[in-house]
Amino acid sequence: MSDIPMRDETFERDYEAGFARVLWFDKQAKIRGWRLSERQLIREIVQRERAAHIREKSSLPIIGTEVRSAAWNRGQADALRHLLRAQNEREIQ
Repeated sequence: MSDIPMRDETFERDYEAGFARVLWFDKQAKIRGWRLSERQLIREIVQRERAAHIREKSSLPIIGTEVRSAAWNRGQADALRHLLRAQNEREIQ
């Protein structure tokens, strides 16, 4: 039972890191005048969700610097959804 709180903390930390990473990239893109299309955002959301699903179902350990946890990928997907919603709201107004 003592492992469960640590897992939750790790999950939360990875999720927040993934979320923050996408928001940082968005900020950098806006500084340069770049904008992702709705199609690009949706494609990235699907890719992040797929990566999270694969990571959850895999029995292999997470090894390496470029391999991220399912929580990190879910955080990125949620951040991309947030950006997509914000972009659609701006277009409606």
